[in-house]
Amino acid sequence: MDRHGKSGSFIGRRWKTTTTTDSPRSSFSSPFLPRKSSPVPVPDNINAQLSDSNDDLDEAIPDVDHDQILLEIERFTDELCTAEDKTTPLEPDIIDTFSLIIKSKTRKSTRRPGRNGEVTDEDPFLYESVRLLCKLKTALGEFPNTSMVMLDRINKLLHRIIMFMEEELRSFLQHSKAKLPPEPSLKMMTSSSRHFSFKPERSNSNSNSNSNSTTTASKDEDDDFPGFSEEKIIRITKIVTTMISSGYKNECSHVYSMARGNALYEQLKKNDFEKLNAEDVSRLNSWELLEPDVARWINIIKQCSDILIPAERKLGETVFADNVSVFRGLFINLVHSLITSLLDYARAVAKTKASVEKLFRFLDMYEALSGLREAIIINDNDDGFLSDSQSRNDLNTEISSSNDRIGDAAVNMLGELENSIRNDPAKTPVPGGAIHPLSSYVLNYLKLACAYGNCLEQIFQNAKLIQPSATSEDMEKSPLAAQVASVIAVLDGNLALKSTLYKDPSLRFFFLMNNGRYILTKVRESNEIKKLMGDNWCRRKSSEVRHYHKSYQRETWTRLLQCITQEGIQVNGKVNKQALNERFKNFNAMFDEIHKTQSTWVVREPQLLSELRASISAVVIPAYRSFVGRYRHHFESAKSVDKYIKYQPEDIEALIETLFDGNINASMSRKRS
Repeated sequence: MDRHGKSGSFIGRRWKTTTTTDSPRSSFSSPFLPRKSSPVPVPDNINAQLSDSNDDLDEAIPDVDHDQILLEIERFTDELCTAEDKTTPLEPDIIDTFSLIIKSKTRKSTRRPGRNGEVTDEDPFLYESVRLLCKLKTALGEFPNTSMVMLDRINKLLHRIIMFMEEELRSFLQHSKAKLPPEPSLKMMTSSSRHFSFKPERSNSNSNSNSNSTTTASKDEDDDFPGFSEEKIIRITKIVTTMISSGYKNECSHVYSMARGNALYEQLKKNDFEKLNAEDVSRLNSWELLEPDVARWINIIKQCSDILIPAERKLGETVFADNVSVFRGLFINLVHSLITSLLDYARAVAKTKASVEKLFRFLDMYEALSGLREAIIINDNDDGFLSDSQSRNDLNTEISSSNDRIGDAAVNMLGELENSIRNDPAKTPVPGGAIHPLSSYVLNYLKLACAYGNCLEQIFQNAKLIQPSATSEDMEKSPLAAQVASVIAVLDGNLALKSTLYKDPSLRFFFLMNNGRYILTKVRESNEIKKLMGDNWCRRKSSEVRHYHKSYQRETWTRLLQCITQEGIQVNGKVNKQALNERFKNFNAMFDEIHKTQSTWVVREPQLLSELRASISAVVIPAYRSFVGRYRHHFESAKSVDKYIKYQPEDIEALIETLFDGNINASMSRKRS
């Protein structure tokens, strides 16, 4: 019976005690080792052999099967776990060989990842060694008088392997081959709500070299994980699982956070991420200087939302598949550190002075932040990955707060649009009653704004504002519809004020008709604006335009027709030739003046131009043809006819077709039948 009192046990059968005054060791004889050498040869100065500076370390390791070494360590550990006698066990000689192998495999010159994180051949020995060392450490903990020297040695071996794995993990995680495009023109391909991959859109004009490089890159990375090959994902997962299961969760989390944080930062640096400084916003005193940086910020946020954050979450959920709770905190902290400075920049931009030209960039910012929030927070509702996380709620609040500030600024900009329209001075009339530049500017502006319809609806719902100029009917509409109606109403008011600059009543009504028809057409052409304004508004606006049209006709063509009225021409049943001559002379003079003037007026819309000319002809030509036909025979000679009947009805009709071309040198050539 040996000192353990268990001659039949593995320890009693395989471990021979040889005590010295320096260190307690046991000589080991294993049936799995070569029979010619009973004990495994162990160098006399083992501590020297374990030094990194010793180049002969490999020569000191016995030529034995590493798998058998692991098996013997496992069997020894199992015996410790089942031993009833808890007397302090002696350290077996096999530990020395085990230590030498670990030392050799974890040297700086051995099996390190390549400079750019290339995957080298995997050595399962180290993963199994971690498991056995943890198991051995636990088993020795059951022995009250265990030698601290033995425990310390096991801890050092375990720590050595973990440090080696940390370096591997850091290299794998930091060196990704994924490339972000300079513009956010990426096509996101999803196969389910939680499984997706991203592929750049490729132009048909790509060169052969580009195609070749794309083909080569596809061999080096998994489609689901840009920049990571399938082999690398497997290795990262093994390292993470091994470190956490062996009690090194904090070390694993720290390496993962630092490595991925650095990798993401390097990705964003490619788009000048570091140039976006919130403190610089106030120093850029013009929008022309600030806008390029805002555009860069939008691009970066979209890349975070569409590419980096979804891919980062998918990567983490894969490599932390057995430790999802660990990754939850890592993910939120990683995202928070990534976007903190970006949110600071957004808040700084939101504080700048509201101006009309900034609106569309601000709406882009709002949509980008909404997409970011969706990528991090909203999509999480499907699986509850972060549902109970206070950090998630804090991050949600921070993003929403930044977005609300951008939204409030956008509301102020639309209010500024109203003020700028209202205060646009009425100094010089537009020549020819044409479309006022303010009309085209406002309608084009609204068309662009309404392309952001969903975004603006959300902004106004959050702001819960009703514009002061909105009517009671507008208040029944959506907030955005009320705002658009308010802007158009202010524009109508300003145009009415500008119409007073025209001294000619005909031109005044022509200007209002022309601009009113332009506004109506633009509203109808835009599905977004038409939907907001509604059919009732379109009918009212159409009626208003017809009113201006009739007023124009009354001031121009009704007055012309008064020259050829029947009243006063016949006296006592006979035609008063002097009165008849005067009627034709007045008609000719007035028509000449109208044609000369209104040929310079401008109607750019083809349909309105056609309708206007047709309506004039419908009023003038029948009346003039009837008058000429009735009184032509009262002129006794051809000379008299030419003198007083200057235009035939066909001439009048042809000249009407030359009106409103904006042609100052309009031809007044006579056309005779």
